[in-house]
Amino acid sequence: MTTYKFLATDSASAMEEVVKKLGPDALIVSTSKRGNKVEIEATDSIPKDTTKERLAEKGNFSDILHSKIDVLREKQRHRIYNKSLDQSFQKEGSRKSAKKNDSSDMIRIKDQLNQLQSMLAGMVITEEKNLNEVAANSVPLKLRQFEFSPEVIMSLKPAFEGLSIERGTASFLRAFSKKIACEEVNEVLKSQVTFIVGSSGVGKTTLSAKLAARMMEDKDSSKPSLVSTESHLSSKKDDLSYFARLLNIQKFHYQLEQSVDGFEKLCNGKRIVDLSSIAEESKYFIKDVKDKIGATKVATILCLPTGANKQFIEDQIATYINLNPIIAFSKADECRLYPRELSVLANKNVKVGFITGSKTILSSLAVTEPEVLASHLESYLIDEVNYE
Repeated sequence: MTTYKFLATDSASAMEEVVKKLGPDALIVSTSKRGNKVEIEATDSIPKDTTKERLAEKGNFSDILHSKIDVLREKQRHRIYNKSLDQSFQKEGSRKSAKKNDSSDMIRIKDQLNQLQSMLAGMVITEEKNLNEVAANSVPLKLRQFEFSPEVIMSLKPAFEGLSIERGTASFLRAFSKKIACEEVNEVLKSQVTFIVGSSGVGKTTLSAKLAARMMEDKDSSKPSLVSTESHLSSKKDDLSYFARLLNIQKFHYQLEQSVDGFEKLCNGKRIVDLSSIAEESKYFIKDVKDKIGATKVATILCLPTGANKQFIEDQIATYINLNPIIAFSKADECRLYPRELSVLANKNVKVGFITGSKTILSSLAVTEPEVLASHLESYLIDEVNYE
């Protein structure tokens, strides 16, 4: 780029010289003082990479301005959107929080209602004089007075709904008996090995003898053998040996510490085992025998005394539940078989197969078919209904 310097007394005079020399499009490069004069340096050649081309690259002022405005508008839109989004989230959070609180309230209310329902269901009304006629003659009320559990009553509601108190109660007892009575008792009697389990003193030994006598009633069946597992027979009366002689069948003694193979070779035919060992040892032994000869050939009968309290029955069932036992109630001659005991069986989904209550051995074991059990319950419950 070629530059020219113009010196004059003032700026106006110097500019006149520039225009004369370079024309009106001249580019002023610099202006400076030289003593009392003014010096202007100018040129008429503009490099290609300056001015217009640089302006073209950068865009004109209008374009730049509008682009800046667009950026500002976009930022503003984002701020508005984000603010709106935050508000939406806050509102949604509030709604969710409110919904959560509502849900918590509903859960709390339901829990309170369930507790109230349980309290009401567990009540036993003993005074009917202040009840209205409909309530006093209610089948559920009567069943609760008999001490059937609320869960059992509600589960069998279709059996008595819409019936009179007499017919409804009788219908409930039939349905209840069908629910808890074992319908496979005959299959149990055909088992190759039958274990009698339960606490000491509940009547296992006597039940073993009565079960043997019951099996012998089947003429096509071989005689069963009785097996004792007591460790010290010499220190007490050997009742099982006495019953074996009475029934003219064999009696063996076996200790659980021996191998399962030894038990399998102990005798031929059916065997009834009076398990007098502690529960854990008995359960392990029964499992080993099932694994050895097959579970379908083994039956377990849990002996419970009639009149035992609810907690005892629940504990005994919990102890042996994995063996899928059938219940046999003993000592029915000493105490009634009350609904509160049987309700435990229904709630635990355990079946009762036998009831016995006689000191005699022969023909003294009742098989609790549904009709037999219903008749047993009706014999004293329905009488109480009619009496009242």
